[in-house]
Amino acid sequence: MLLIDPQPYVGHHCESTSLVNLLRQREIDVSEPLVFGLGSGLSFTYWRTKQMPAPFLGGRIKPDRLTANITESLGLRLTVRETSSDKRAREQLLRELDSGTVVGLKLDRYHLDYSTDAYRFAAHYVACVGYEDDRFALVETRPLGLQWASGESLARARGARGPMSSRNLSFTIAPPDGPLPDLGETARRSIRTTAESFLNPPITNLGFKGMHKAADLMPGWIDDLDSPEEALVEISTIMEEGGTGGGLFRTMWADFLAETAELTGAEEFREVSDAYRVVSRKWTEVAGFLREAGTTKDRAPLQYASKRVRELAEEEHRLMRGLLDLA
Repeated sequence: MLLIDPQPYVGHHCESTSLVNLLRQREIDVSEPLVFGLGSGLSFTYWRTKQMPAPFLGGRIKPDRLTANITESLGLRLTVRETSSDKRAREQLLRELDSGTVVGLKLDRYHLDYSTDAYRFAAHYVACVGYEDDRFALVETRPLGLQWASGESLARARGARGPMSSRNLSFTIAPPDGPLPDLGETARRSIRTTAESFLNPPITNLGFKGMHKAADLMPGWIDDLDSPEEALVEISTIMEEGGTGGGLFRTMWADFLAETAELTGAEEFREVSDAYRVVSRKWTEVAGFLREAGTTKDRAPLQYASKRVRELAEEEHRLMRGLLDLA
């Protein structure tokens, strides 16, 4: 049995958890909130295509960008591989593991034999830390932690198609050629990047404009969705348990801002951190309203959710403007 890290870090969000484990192997010990913040992870996305049975509400930047951003911010060397061949993907993974390298994988957990997910989401991340015969050791978020998956189920999961999917994507991180940059200054730059993107989104589906768009459309979901009872509960579940658009990312951002206050000595960041903790709880309330609308088939909770999201758009706009001035 090859197990590179028998006690991996188990975090809250899949991509940042994977990154913490890849960074730890390179003796870069940073917290999950710091990874999320230095990677300019906070955002908002409303997305729906004709092929999607329900809208997607995301509280972060799009998949893969967190990995690209954090490695660029810290001056690390990122290697990303994609292939349409399941055989080649397996060979590449085994080669990296045999060299003692922890590997990040993008996949759809629905297909893994330990999964109990009722929904499909092809932009989930795990860190692969070893294998034994035809079983692979994968690091999940809480409460799952370290899990073992068969090679067959891993191949299905890595090759899954759907919104935001990739073709057997894997990635590894190599250490920088020199010392890491100053984390306080890097945090300030990442905050500026995050705020500017949130306040000036390229399309109306993103940032504070995306929040307003979602708020405008929410009241009509009872009539618009093919199976509103199932879809609304699924949206709520993915937001809170899957971590896409609920309170999780605002809490992680709040923790990052608190760490930034310690790194820079600027206590003003701690004040904004406290404000984002309030925002986080309100996003959790939104997910609750959506679940209530699905279980009761009542239109009123959608009206409450819409109003709350519109208020959150204005509040987060104000907070990001303040952060832009601070950073």
